[in-house]
Amino acid sequence: MTLPTKLFFGFGSVAEGTKSTAFNVFLLFYYNQVLGVPGTLSGFAIFIALCVDAITDPLVGSLSDNLHSRWGRRHPFMYASALPMSVSFFLLFNPPRALGEVGLFAWLTAFAVCVRASMTLYQIPSSSMVPELTDHYDERTSLVSYRFLFGWLGGLAVAQLGYLHFFAPSESFADGRLDANAYGAFALVGALLIFVAILTCALGTHRLIPTLMPPPAKTPFTLRRFADEMAAVLGNRSYRMLLFAALFSAVAGGFSDVVGLYMNTYFWEFSTAQIAVLVYGLVVSIVLAFLLTPPITARFDKKRSAVGLAAYAIFIGPLPIFLRLLGLMPANGEPLLLYLILVHSMVLVTTVVAIGIIVASMIADVVDESELSTGRRQEGMFTSAIAFTTKATSGLGGLFAGIALDVIAFPTGAASGAVPPDTVFHLGLAVGPGLMLLYIVTLVFLSRYGIDRARHGEILAALARRRSPERR
Repeated sequence: MTLPTKLFFGFGSVAEGTKSTAFNVFLLFYYNQVLGVPGTLSGFAIFIALCVDAITDPLVGSLSDNLHSRWGRRHPFMYASALPMSVSFFLLFNPPRALGEVGLFAWLTAFAVCVRASMTLYQIPSSSMVPELTDHYDERTSLVSYRFLFGWLGGLAVAQLGYLHFFAPSESFADGRLDANAYGAFALVGALLIFVAILTCALGTHRLIPTLMPPPAKTPFTLRRFADEMAAVLGNRSYRMLLFAALFSAVAGGFSDVVGLYMNTYFWEFSTAQIAVLVYGLVVSIVLAFLLTPPITARFDKKRSAVGLAAYAIFIGPLPIFLRLLGLMPANGEPLLLYLILVHSMVLVTTVVAIGIIVASMIADVVDESELSTGRRQEGMFTSAIAFTTKATSGLGGLFAGIALDVIAFPTGAASGAVPPDTVFHLGLAVGPGLMLLYIVTLVFLSRYGIDRARHGEILAALARRRSPERR
C-alpha cells in the first residue's frame, strides 16, 4: 500500500476523534455541570443514542455491503454523512436558552442521536475498506494504526483547543469550563473539522473505488435478508469474542474519559493548564502506539499481543487511584503529583490504543474467515462492531459515569477544592475498581479469540483456491 493511501484513509478518522472527544470529555460535563441537567438524566440521553446505534450500525453495514452504484459500495455513504454530522454536532452544543430540564434532556437526546447516526454513515463504510484495501496479515495492522493515529491526534487537538482557548480562565469564570457561552464557538470549530476530515478521506480514496470488492448479486433489502446476514456474522465465534472484548474495553475507555475530567479537576485538583500538560503527554502515547503496535504484533502475533496488553492494563489502569486511597500518593498541589499522573496516563493510553489497533486488525481477519465458511463478503456488517463499540465509550461509559456521580451525590457547578473530602474519596472508590473490572472482562474475551497468523494463512490459501479460474 502507498503512503498517500494510508494518509488519506487515516485522516478521515479526525472526524471520529473530534466527535469522541466532545462526547467523552465535554458533553456530560456541559449538560450536567454547566446546564444543570442531572447526571443520570444526561447519561441516559447519551445511552439512548447508543441504543439507536445498535440498530443503525448493522443496518448501514448491510446497505453498504450490498449497494450498487457508480461510486462503489462505500463512498456514497461517506459523502452523504459530512454535512448532516457537522450541523448536528454544532446544534448539540447550542441548545436554546429557554429550555428547562426536560427540554434540555430532549435536545441532548435528539441531537446525540443525529450526530451518531450521521457518524454511522461515514464510519462504517470507510472502516469497511480495511479488509478490502489489503489482505496482508501485518499490513492491516499498519493501515489501522494510521486511522488510530489521526483519530486520537484529532481528538487531542480538539481537547487542547478546548482547555487552552475556549475554556481558558477569564475574568468572569475562573474555570472556563463552566462558561456556557464558550461551548458555541468550540462546537463550530469541531463541526468544521468533521466536515473537512470526512471529505478528505472520501475524495482521497475515491480513485481506489475500482479496486475495492464488488457487491454481491443485486437483491432487494428485506428484514429477512438483514436477519440472515446478522445471523451469519454473529455465528462466527471469533467475531463474538472480539465484539465483547472491544465493547468492554471501549466502555472502560469511555468511563475513564467521562470521569477523567472530574478526577483531574476534583480528585487530583489540577488546573486547566495542568490538564493541558496531560493532554500533551497523550500525544506521545498515540505516537508510541502507532510506532510500536505493528512490530509487536509482527513478533508476538495479534492475539498474544492483545491479551498481554489487556493484562497489563488491569494492573496499571487504576493503580494511582488505589495508591491515593491508601495515602501513598503526593498531596494535591505538589509538583511531583502531576509528573506521576502524566507518566501513568502516557503508559495506560499507549496500552489501550494498542489494544484498539489490534482488535480492529483482527476484525479484518475475521472477515476472511467468515467468507471461507459462508461464501459471503460482509465487511460492513463485521465493521459495524468496531463502530458500535467506539460509540459505546460515551454511551455506556457516560451512563455508568452519570449514575456513579448521582449515587455519590456529586455536586453540580462546584469549583475545584470545594467538594467535600468524603465525596472526592467516593469518586475515586467508584472509578478505580470499576476500571479494573471492565479490563478483566476484556481479557477473558480476548483470550478466546481463535485466529492466529498460521490460521489466517490457511484461510487466505483456501480462498485463493476457491477464487482461481481453474477451480471454477
